Amino acid sequence: MLVHAALLAVLVVSLDWTPEIKPGAAQKRAPVQAIAVDASKLDSELQRQKQLEEQKQREAQQKLERIEKQAQEAERKRQQEEQRLIKLKQEKTQAEQKRKEEEVRKKAEAEQKRKQEEARKQAEAEQKRKAEEARKQAEAEQKRKEEEARKKAEAEQKRKEEEARKKAEAERKRQAEQELQARLAAEQEREAAQRQSAMQQMVNEYVLYIRDKVQRSWIQPPGSGADLSCTVEVRLIPSGEVIDAQIVRSSGNAAFDRSVEAAVFKASPLPVPTDPDVMERFRSLRFEFKPGSPST
Repeated sequence: MLVHAALLAVLVVSLDWTPEIKPGAAQKRAPVQAIAVDASKLDSELQRQKQLEEQKQREAQQKLERIEKQAQEAERKRQQEEQRLIKLKQEKTQAEQKRKEEEVRKKAEAEQKRKQEEARKQAEAEQKRKAEEARKQAEAEQKRKEEEARKKAEAEQKRKEEEARKKAEAERKRQAEQELQARLAAEQEREAAQRQSAMQQMVNEYVLYIRDKVQRSWIQPPGSGADLSCTVEVRLIPSGEVIDAQIVRSSGNAAFDRSVEAAVFKASPLPVPTDPDVMERFRSLRFEFKPGSPST
């Protein structure tokens, strides 16, 4: 818009809008006189006027183009200058940014170095403190271990002495107990032998009693000889009642064997000892039955 306005202003100024007045012409309009005009001259003059007009238009157009080019060149230079100023401002901003970043980086590096140095010093101090603490702890631990070892040695010595005393006392008690146990065992063995002998004697006596009672209850079957014998197994309960009787060694004579079994049941209850230990031997009893001569 600014370029067009400038071009229009230049065009207005440059164009000659004043009517052309020929020299010697009167200021007042002269009376119109009839003049004979040559047609060819008129055409020639019109052609010349037209050419002049076209020449003016071309010159005006060329001038307008020059002005427009100048305006465009000025605008281009303005834009270049504006771009240059923008670029310069950007470069300045970037330089300022770089300066600030560099300043921040240097401050950060300096702070980092300061912290590293501070951390190094703190680490050295902490290491020294720990080393001193470890030394003191080691000394205290060494003293504690020595004292503990001393007390432990004293306690171990007392323990061994007490253990030796208790062991000697226990050995004396053990020997005395062994002697007592030996005497008791010998006495018990003697009593057991006497008991076994007495029990066996009682068993033998009651076997004879049983054999005699069975003998008295026995009825000799016809045709059986007096020289026959068999072994019978009898099962009893503590009251002497017979609950079973079986021939475990046959006489060879079935009638004789059956008569012996019948005699056993007939003789029930059989005589049994009142001693429960001896009675245990009579729960299952075997004896040989032979008429006239009882034997176990």
